[in-house]
Amino acid sequence: MRNIETERPRYFINSLAKGLSVLQAFSKADHSLTLSEIANSLEANKTTATRLCYTLTELGFIQKDGQRRYHLTPKVLTLGHSCISGLAWQEVAQFYLESLFKEVQETVNLSILEESEIIYLLRIRKRKYLPFDIRIGTKLPVYCTAMGKVLMAMGASEKIKPIFKTLEFKPLTPRTIKSLDQFMDELEKVRKKGYAINDEELSIGNRAVAAPIADKQGYAVAAINIAAPTPAYSRSQMEKILASKVIQTAREISEALIKIEAPLVMEGSSSKKSGKI
Repeated sequence: MRNIETERPRYFINSLAKGLSVLQAFSKADHSLTLSEIANSLEANKTTATRLCYTLTELGFIQKDGQRRYHLTPKVLTLGHSCISGLAWQEVAQFYLESLFKEVQETVNLSILEESEIIYLLRIRKRKYLPFDIRIGTKLPVYCTAMGKVLMAMGASEKIKPIFKTLEFKPLTPRTIKSLDQFMDELEKVRKKGYAINDEELSIGNRAVAAPIADKQGYAVAAINIAAPTPAYSRSQMEKILASKVIQTAREISEALIKIEAPLVMEGSSSKKSGKI
C-alpha cells in the first residue's frame, strides 16, 4: 500500500486521507479489524491508528465490540446516499439487532403491525423458551406482546383506531390483559415510559421489553424487543437494565432508516395500500 505520509501538494490534508483510508481498509478486508490490523493497513503506528479510530467512533462511522475489534456502522451509507438510497431496510435493521444481541446475549426481534396482530420480520434467537416456535412471518396478538403494545400506543391514529374495534382479548395466561379498558390504560403507561413490557402475558416463563422504530413524524412504524426467560430477568431488572438498551437501538435504527430514506416495506394488505407501513 502506498504510504499516505509521502509528500503531497500543499492543499492535500493528510489527516483526512488517513481517516478515509481507515474506512477503505474495512472495504478491502470485508470483516472486522483489530487496531493492529488497521495500523498495518495504514502503514502507521498504533498511536495514530488509535486517534483515527477514536474520531471515527465518535462520529459514528465505526464501533468497537467486546473483543476489541472495529466494525463499520450503517452511518457510512450516508456518505454515498445517492448510490444506496434503495438499500433494503433489513440490512440496516439487522446490523443494529446483531449488535444488540451481542451486547445482551438474549433473543431480539423486529415486527410490524398487520391488522390486529404483529408479524415477525427479523429474529435473532438465543434459545427456545416458548412452548411454541416463533419464526419469520409468525403473527401474535397486539394486546399480549410488548411490540404490539408499542405499535398500538405510538402508531399513527388513522391506522391504530380501527384496530381497537376488532380486538378479542383471549386469556392466554393469568396475566393476559382481559379488556379494552385495561388495554387502554396499559397503552397510556407505554406512551409515558417510551417502552412496553410483556410480563408473562403471552406465555408463562417469558418476559420481553420493546421500543418503537419511528418515522419522520415520530410515529411507530415497527418495533424491536429483547425477550428473555423469566428466571434470567425480573420485571424490575428488565426495566432497569434492558429498557434503555432496546430504546437506544430502536432510536439508532430509526435515525439510520430516515437518513437513507429506506422505508419498511412488506408484501401484505397494508403495505400494498400505502407502499410502506
